[in-house]
Amino acid sequence: MLRFASSLVLVTSLVGLSAFRTERPKFGPPVFAFNTTLSHFFFPERHPTFFTVFSEDEPVVDTTSNLRILMLNVCSYDTAYPGKVHRLLQRFLPASTVVDYTEGTASDFAVKALEYDVVVVAYPSGGSVATLKAYGAALIQYAQQGGGVVITGSHEYSVLQQLGLFDLDYGYFCADPSIHEIAPNHPLLSGTHTDFTLKNYAYPLDISDPAFVTVADIKGYPVLGYKPLGSGKVVYLGIEYYYDEAESNQILTNTLRWASKAHGSPAGSHDAWATRRRTKRTEEVLYTGSGVAKVDIFELKIYPNPYMAKGTLDIDLKKPTTVAVEMTDETGQLVSVLLPRKSLSAGLFRLELPNVSPGVYFLKCQMGERSVVKKVVKVSAP
Repeated sequence: MLRFASSLVLVTSLVGLSAFRTERPKFGPPVFAFNTTLSHFFFPERHPTFFTVFSEDEPVVDTTSNLRILMLNVCSYDTAYPGKVHRLLQRFLPASTVVDYTEGTASDFAVKALEYDVVVVAYPSGGSVATLKAYGAALIQYAQQGGGVVITGSHEYSVLQQLGLFDLDYGYFCADPSIHEIAPNHPLLSGTHTDFTLKNYAYPLDISDPAFVTVADIKGYPVLGYKPLGSGKVVYLGIEYYYDEAESNQILTNTLRWASKAHGSPAGSHDAWATRRRTKRTEEVLYTGSGVAKVDIFELKIYPNPYMAKGTLDIDLKKPTTVAVEMTDETGQLVSVLLPRKSLSAGLFRLELPNVSPGVYFLKCQMGERSVVKKVVKVSAP
């Protein structure tokens, strides 16, 4: 009886710890802050593929691509997750070779990676800063020499920052996300529906890297995309692969074929996609993950919204800071600079919005190191 009671207390404690989070995200209210083994075990109804179910839309098994795939698991969330991804790759790419790299130095990894067409980093979620930077440097070198690096989604956006493969400000997570394609003809999304919903968690990012090309987004935040790097590329798939889903499995196999050395894409072939219109942004600002905690130092108010001839932006600063405000259209094109970067004292500051053409616009307010995007609509007079 005592043994049973002890086990019950242990399980209850683990559930409580897994449910803890410092701030509730606005992208859907997941039971857990991120997808874990406990989440799937105690809430299988959230994951209908807890027991493997094959649907009519299951990705076609590719028996022709003989890719050499190296999985970098030294910073993975746990051992179960990369094992799951490994099995998915073997199932859908049976002619390919999948090898795990679980321990060793970054220098050893850099040498070994040269033998492979693509490196997969599944759910990066741990490691010291020095270790992450060392492996990040090795991955950058590998990509510059023509290799493809594929990273799956992670709640630990700070780990992605330390790897340094692309610049990002924040990371988010959401449950049951609807992914909207903004580049439906891209090879990454071949064979998927125009707009699909996932049952696993997804991990969109607030990416500030100008070289990053967004392929699909959630509420304006990139969830699928890539960065050309030398002769190769780094691809971010902000999707979970803990349990089978037809759409995410299709994207994974598409990505490995497209990103690998065997694909033979010449350097610079990404330019057409890189010049596509930028991701549409929303006014939501979301914080989660394990990055540095943010403290509100200002309040923003736009009125009226929508506005016709005249609109106003109020900035209420709680303490002195540098401020810059600019307006862009839906494609990210700069329309007006409302306030060049300037040091302001605490207090209320009022800016008049320009009388631009009717449409949807976004005000980007940079306060110190923090950036906020607010949507505003300009309408024509009746």
